[in-house]
Amino acid sequence: MSRLNTEQRQEMIIDEAIKIIHAEGYQSFSIRELAKRVKISEPAIYRHFLNKEDIILGILNRMLDFDHLLEKEILSKKTAQNKVRQFIQFHFDFLEKNHEMTSILFAEDMFDQSDILRKRLLFIIQKRRALLNTIIEEGKLNNEIVNVDTQDLLTIVFGMIRMIVLEWRLSNFNFSLSLRGKNAIKSLDELIFNK
Repeated sequence: MSRLNTEQRQEMIIDEAIKIIHAEGYQSFSIRELAKRVKISEPAIYRHFLNKEDIILGILNRMLDFDHLLEKEILSKKTAQNKVRQFIQFHFDFLEKNHEMTSILFAEDMFDQSDILRKRLLFIIQKRRALLNTIIEEGKLNNEIVNVDTQDLLTIVFGMIRMIVLEWRLSNFNFSLSLRGKNAIKSLDELIFNK
């Protein structure tokens, strides 16, 4: 079996960290347990990451990779209506394929303990808000979206995504998040788009 290069090893460590946090919670996440599961020594983990916080930053960087895919997907759409729909649906489709990531998104204790992690998550949230803000403003200019406060629309969209994902997580992922998202988007269409 060939040896993993540094990037592959880091990806493997991050994958396993997500699994531990998902299965047992952030409080149970330790370098010792991680090393055991990845089948390398603790010092080997520290050759790849400075500490637990650095590993979590690696996980959050995956969310930034998601943002690049999201932006690319949205740019392929012509109308603001289709861009908003795609923005929402992309979140649901991604999380349905990567349900363990919900444990990171809802691990508030993790972000309460670290200014660095809190600031990185806030940066990701602000980046997504700015993207959606641009789409909504474009839609309002083109008379596709109702003329109400953009900040309120942002809150409605992000609140809807968060609430549906939380409900899905609490139900132990027992319904199709993607399908539930499609239904929510239909309702949202009635509320925010001009006919």
